[in-house]
Amino acid sequence: MRPSGKWTVVSVYTTSLFVATPYLPRLIRTATSQWSKSGVSRFVLGVEIVIALALTVLAVIFLIQKKKKSLVFIVSIGCIFFLSFIIYQFIPNPYEFTHLPEYAVLSILIVWALGESGVKSKRIHARENPKPGIIKKPYLISSCITGTIGTIDEIYQHFLPNRHFTWYDILLNILGGILGLLIFWGIKKERSPESS
Repeated sequence: MRPSGKWTVVSVYTTSLFVATPYLPRLIRTATSQWSKSGVSRFVLGVEIVIALALTVLAVIFLIQKKKKSLVFIVSIGCIFFLSFIIYQFIPNPYEFTHLPEYAVLSILIVWALGESGVKSKRIHARENPKPGIIKKPYLISSCITGTIGTIDEIYQHFLPNRHFTWYDILLNILGGILGLLIFWGIKKERSPESS
């Protein structure tokens, strides 16, 4: 897909997040009127458990294949889930954890839109001026854009009659973005030094 098409996907996804924001409380009320509140909570928790299990399976596959990145991936994912668990102890609404997958998808789309052209140009630059971590610049840019969008989303909610601004939502948006980047980085094929 052309870079402009990728950025169109990012724009449509981001716009859908902002458009859906005012309607989420109504959606939750509708769901809890159809099913019990505990049933809806169990469904949300189930989705989060499935995501956690998928990441655990991915981490185990990395270990079995003895990928270099497996330890970093496992520790990073573990830290995010541990921090999320700590935040969960203070959050009155379990639906807040939908921020993690929402912003994980956004960060994956952004780093995908930044694409291979950014990575290739960094590789060329790295050969001329070898500095550690220079190839990872698309990840840094994606995390900054995702964090900015997540913050703007919370500020936007401050002005909506049925939504509220909260700092922990910003933190969950950022954690979700980092989680998405870790998934993208983890799934991406490792390259040998000779191929770069």
